Amino acid sequence: MSTLADGILETLAKAADRPVSGEALARGLGVSRAAVWKGVEELRLEGFGIESQKGAGYRLAFWPEKLRLGEVRASLGGLSFGKELRFYEETDSTNRQAARWAEEGAPHGALVVAESQSAGRGRLGREWIGKAGESLLFSLVLRPKIDLSKAPLITFVSAISLADALCAHIDAARIEIKWPNDLLVEGKKVAGILLESRIEGPALDYVILGAGINVLGGGEALPDEIRPLAATVADFAKEKTPRPAALLAQCLAALEKDLWLFGEKGFAPFVERWNGWFRMAGRDICVTAPEGVTRGQALGLCEDGSLLVKTGAGEKKIVAGDVAYATTK
Repeated sequence: MSTLADGILETLAKAADRPVSGEALARGLGVSRAAVWKGVEELRLEGFGIESQKGAGYRLAFWPEKLRLGEVRASLGGLSFGKELRFYEETDSTNRQAARWAEEGAPHGALVVAESQSAGRGRLGREWIGKAGESLLFSLVLRPKIDLSKAPLITFVSAISLADALCAHIDAARIEIKWPNDLLVEGKKVAGILLESRIEGPALDYVILGAGINVLGGGEALPDEIRPLAATVADFAKEKTPRPAALLAQCLAALEKDLWLFGEKGFAPFVERWNGWFRMAGRDICVTAPEGVTRGQALGLCEDGSLLVKTGAGEKKIVAGDVAYATTK
């Protein structure tokens, strides 16, 4: 639920370094000057650095490691994705919230964002819990006009979009996509994608695209059990680490463009782009799947989303499994 403090924060964030008078804030938000002062004080107590400049007004000087609805709204600008938005300080899972909303009729591009989640999931039932203020956790309701069989390919398109967005902050050569949908930097997981869908008869009703990105903080602050395998954007940022809300806007802009192209042209335009992010190509790998382990040389992604592997018995398509570099004994 949007509050007066969120409205003040959104206005100040959009103004960037320009001060906004208390009178202008009161007029724009339809409240009294006294109410504006109370809202500013609420934000200050939360750690937002709001300066008062005599004769000019209020200016947002710095941010705490906290995400608020007002900042998210300010970051989205004129994007189509996120025009319908629900924000939670804490929730069980953004994917669950998005699915509940979709059942209520949420439109294509409806966005759920959370500052933290307690029961987020990744692929294969793995846990993804975002730390408050440091992670970017969001889910999109998608209602694509595509054949049901093509829906799983949204995973690969989305991975490309997020990799492109991360390039603004991390050297592209350090980023890779691990089949099918994890984003790694220097071999450590920074982001993951989870796709869930609902089928209505023979047709696709909706798709929930969930993403979690470790943004702020250092990898050393991650839980002990995942520290050797995971990292944050802050660990590798070229310059200043982006705020989660700013990175969200970059991700949504890339997703809007790529998912539109996917709907118009299909998956063919994305195969080469995906393979450009696949650093395992030409390397020996092993793929663990319910039916067993496949060992061989990774060749790349096929147009149906399967992973092509060269084995001793010939080329083999892998449709599901967990991929890792092969180890030598």
